[in-house]
Amino acid sequence: MTQAPAQHRGTRSRDAILDTAGELMSRHGYAATSISMISAACGLPVSSLYWHFGSKDGIYVAVLQRARTALLAALPPVEVPGADVAQRLDTFLDEVKDAFRRHPHGLKLLLGLGMVQQDASAAAVAEVHHYRDALLAWATDSVSAVFGLRDRPEVSDELARFTLRVASGTAVARWFEPGAALETGPLRVALLALAAHHGVAPHGARPEDPAGGVTGRE
Repeated sequence: MTQAPAQHRGTRSRDAILDTAGELMSRHGYAATSISMISAACGLPVSSLYWHFGSKDGIYVAVLQRARTALLAALPPVEVPGADVAQRLDTFLDEVKDAFRRHPHGLKLLLGLGMVQQDASAAAVAEVHHYRDALLAWATDSVSAVFGLRDRPEVSDELARFTLRVASGTAVARWFEPGAALETGPLRVALLALAAHHGVAPHGARPEDPAGGVTGRE
């Protein structure tokens, strides 16, 4: 009779630790966030943190895993709806912006690869690489669907990597400007220009878009 309530309390304690650790680590970074800081902020003893996760690195890996799962689940499907490239690109960027807006801490944690490699264990680095590989695969499939690039995987890869670099820049900006948002307008213009550079002439691009009248200049 008492086992279920005890398990429920354990789950609540674990979630409270992860909520607090994710908030602190996204704000201060992994190295600057101590076990004692997490304990004080979540109101649980240090012994409880060690009992659930074993170490600070164990907490970090669990935080990364949860952030990865939540952010990837929030991303739009790779088959983007729309009658033409312009509509599909607008839909894709709006949905990406919304997903990143709803998961600001996860984005900062998961894209902070440089800090992870410097301060955390191989398990944490591997978790971030796993996330980045999954995110790149999603972005590649999405831009391929947007621009109709099924037979040009190298172009899809370039556009996807560019999109993720812009998102990474937004994550870095949030360390200094917490309210910084993904700027989809300039990103839209840049993606259309990159597509045009590779000879992709998107059907339906608006007249002001750089891709609308490109004829393949050197």
